[in-house]
Amino acid sequence: MDKLDHMEMQRNVRAQAALRARFGLPVSLVMLVATFFWAPTHHASTSPVVVGIVSSYILYIVAALYFSSKPRSLSARDQVLITAIVDPLMLSGWLFLAGESSTLLVGFYLFTILGFGFRIGPMAMHLCQVTSLVGFSLVALVSPVWGEHPFFALSHIVLLVVVPLYAASLMRRLQMAKALAERESQAKSQLLANVSHELRTPLTGIVSSAQLIEVEAGDSAIADRARAILAMATSLDGEIKQLLDLSKVEAGASDADAIPFDLRLATGHVMRALAPIASVKKLRLELDLDPALRSPVMGRPQDLISVLMNLAGNAVKFTHEGAVTIRVRLLEERAGSYRIRFGVQDTGIGIPADLQSRIFEPFFQVESGPSRRYSGTGLGTTIAMEHVKRMGSTLHVESTEGQGSLFWFEVDLRTVGAQPETQAAPELPAAVVARRILIADDNALNLDLMKEMLLKDGHEVVAATSGEQALVALGSDHFDVVFLDFNMEDIDGLTVFQTYRFGRVDTAPTFFVTADATAGTAGKLHAAGAAGVIHKPVTFGKLRDAISGLWPSAAAAGAAPVREPRRAVSQIKAVPVEYLDPEALENLREIRDTPEFLFKMISEGMADIETIAGDLMGAIRSEDLPGVHRHAHAMRGVALNIGAVRLAALADRLMSVTSDALARQPARWMDDLGETTSRSLEALDALRQTFGLPGMVNSR
Repeated sequence: MDKLDHMEMQRNVRAQAALRARFGLPVSLVMLVATFFWAPTHHASTSPVVVGIVSSYILYIVAALYFSSKPRSLSARDQVLITAIVDPLMLSGWLFLAGESSTLLVGFYLFTILGFGFRIGPMAMHLCQVTSLVGFSLVALVSPVWGEHPFFALSHIVLLVVVPLYAASLMRRLQMAKALAERESQAKSQLLANVSHELRTPLTGIVSSAQLIEVEAGDSAIADRARAILAMATSLDGEIKQLLDLSKVEAGASDADAIPFDLRLATGHVMRALAPIASVKKLRLELDLDPALRSPVMGRPQDLISVLMNLAGNAVKFTHEGAVTIRVRLLEERAGSYRIRFGVQDTGIGIPADLQSRIFEPFFQVESGPSRRYSGTGLGTTIAMEHVKRMGSTLHVESTEGQGSLFWFEVDLRTVGAQPETQAAPELPAAVVARRILIADDNALNLDLMKEMLLKDGHEVVAATSGEQALVALGSDHFDVVFLDFNMEDIDGLTVFQTYRFGRVDTAPTFFVTADATAGTAGKLHAAGAAGVIHKPVTFGKLRDAISGLWPSAAAAGAAPVREPRRAVSQIKAVPVEYLDPEALENLREIRDTPEFLFKMISEGMADIETIAGDLMGAIRSEDLPGVHRHAHAMRGVALNIGAVRLAALADRLMSVTSDALARQPARWMDDLGETTSRSLEALDALRQTFGLPGMVNSR
């Protein structure tokens, strides 16, 4: 009704019911008291009528409150229709009973009509208006008081006609202005995102050129100038990133799902990032983390890191001596959740009291004009506030000019059961051995991993790097089992399978390997006759389950199920660990637990990610939807195999993106892909270095 979504209408209905109760119930009670103590000696004949109407009104208020809190019993739309009619009729009953004092109550018609207009919209307002006109006209005709003043009654009827009509025209203008403002805001955010993104492209070239000049310069003065260019480019990149962050927050693009993360690692990332800057300024950068915060929590770690990075970064910028402290305190521990207070305190220049209410405004800076000592866009606190609001809290500031500032907020975070340092790995099924198996995948990393797993179980493996090679192998040889990648670029796995079944009578059981975890895809593959569907990442357990399901007696007679102790996952240095899934490292170690193998697999995965990211970026830029879906599928498969879970989640969204969504905000998708790819590669590189050996070449 009136273009309101269901949730907003329900909130407005609930607010109206509460307002009706706050004003209507006290007046009704007063009327009842007056009836019992005053009417018996004055208008005893009207007492039963008054009691009946007042009691009916109280029941109506209670019923409206009940149904507004139980929307499943009566829809919000039906509640609006009922109350828009009943409210003015009840008021008409009040006017009839009030006698001469009814002139004081007649203004409540407009109050009720306009209330529906502003809360619900013109349609509900006009319904209430018509009912009010009918109700008041009946009162004016039958009430002796209004019968004695016909022109007075007529003037109120004119008001009931004219005022709501005028209000409706104003509402239409307000709605048009609001829609225009929203479009302009979206256009501004999109412009910020586009311009900021385009600025980053030449900036990358500037940084690369400056780095080459610094390395190749034989003159120290030239090298110093190159370092100055790098420093300024780094500063400019930070400002551009803030513009991008603001545009994404305003556009609601920061929609990552809540994931488990460790507060120590999130805050540690902020500390490592800011430590060099604080060291140059000879500041103490301290982390006061409550030791009682032992369990991981559910949330969006990047939002929290962004908040702390912006607040602590500002604190370091505006502090010249003393300390900057990040405090994380446990306020309350409840079953399954923490209430935590995050704070950033400094001993810097402080903020004047009259400006503290404005520092969360976009682009506002305490200093202005040509005498400014501090650079920046003035967006840090704005971005922090928006992220804190998304967490369900509010960012507060306490500051004394010349003595320092404290920014803090409190938030409830659901806890996740802490995992012990070592625990038994899940039991793997017994392996069926010595089968002849064909595997087909056009991604070398995926193919190598599957081949290594199957060879370790004693199978004879034939690997095909394309759909065409798979068809040649299937047409000329016999296999016990076939594993086909669903999305191969030349001929997809389903076409290979259908051609294979059409051309041979004795076909082998065929499993599809895919990064597409949707029920629709699985249903299509099963309907085509697949023996099963294996979702990436591929693990020993999934492969052994598939093969042992074909030969259960061989599995029962084979080796006992393997139970291997869980190895300690290597510490990932200086990167937000939520970009990686440590379980992927365990899967790689199960295949071959040597530094050379792990380094090689991670390096190959990183190379694949860089290649696919370039192809995917090009497909997004040209709005090639099939290409986006194809490259996103490839990205998800590679990312899952080496544990780049955040990149895999983004690829998953791109696998199902519509043409409209892609055309509406291509720059946003490109920026998200670029940033997530970059952060994931940083995390993988840090992990890879833990396996680096002398003589190994760093491919990046």
